[in-house]
Amino acid sequence: MGLTPTFQLPVDGLTYTREIFQRCSDLIAYDIWKDLDPSRFRQWLRNFTTREERYFAACILDGLIYRPKDQTVSLVKQLFGRVLPDLTRLDASPLGCIDNWEERLRRSPDEGDPGVRLVTAVRRVDPPTKSAHYVARLMKREHSVREEWIIKPWEILPAIAKGIRVYIFVDDFLATGDQFSKFFSEENLHSLSGYYLVYAPLAAHTSGIELLSRSFPALRVAPVETLDRSYGLFSPESRYFDDGLNTPEGAKVFYEQVLKSKGIKIDPALRGGYGDLELAYVFEHAAPDNCLPIFWWPHASGWTPFFHR
Repeated sequence: MGLTPTFQLPVDGLTYTREIFQRCSDLIAYDIWKDLDPSRFRQWLRNFTTREERYFAACILDGLIYRPKDQTVSLVKQLFGRVLPDLTRLDASPLGCIDNWEERLRRSPDEGDPGVRLVTAVRRVDPPTKSAHYVARLMKREHSVREEWIIKPWEILPAIAKGIRVYIFVDDFLATGDQFSKFFSEENLHSLSGYYLVYAPLAAHTSGIELLSRSFPALRVAPVETLDRSYGLFSPESRYFDDGLNTPEGAKVFYEQVLKSKGIKIDPALRGGYGDLELAYVFEHAAPDNCLPIFWWPHASGWTPFFHR
């Protein structure tokens, strides 16, 4: 007897597949999904050859959250306009409640020190292409934040000597929390006491928030957007395979079969992305490595990735 298929095409699967592919093509064509190449999208779709594979591709595309540059800029605006003011109202900083962060961070040195430093969440060995640097550049270009008020972690001690007590660590994405924990410990920042430390990524997964809250109780974690475990495409709470025939568990088995058949050789521990978060969340400037590799994997012969890492 043959094995029962782990993933099957439902009755309306072909219609659904066409509709999702067309919707994504339209989002690209109408510049809603900005900076995406329509030909690259078509090439990525050609990786999937059987009806079941194409239906699977449609399901994960239906779960895709893509943040083009203008949405990333909006997330930064939300950080300055709502997240940080709300935080300082509930948990007052040494400067009290700060309602207008952009105005404060636009001050020139001649107008006085704002008493705050934005800190790029990077390690000394990280390249200039690191995402935290990108977020800092957006803050300067799109929100007129003065370069003088943006520092690197190893510049905190000189800033402390100047009397600065408020430090906001900026980044695009907090996933498992492993990376931030490593850099925070390497720079011995966990030993700072009496200072107002905030990690404010544009998006964060609850796994990382929970880890940092346990590891560094004095660190305030204040993301703009929060993702929970239901955002994992193959989590039991996933709704992207809720078609009355398939399950997230069966879809995950099928996914691993697709990886094998397409020559995508990747460590089993990383098939769901780093930390096995199984996400479909991508910024215009980069796909986090917690995102399913099937979206961005560049190392398989004959395979065209949709996004760049």
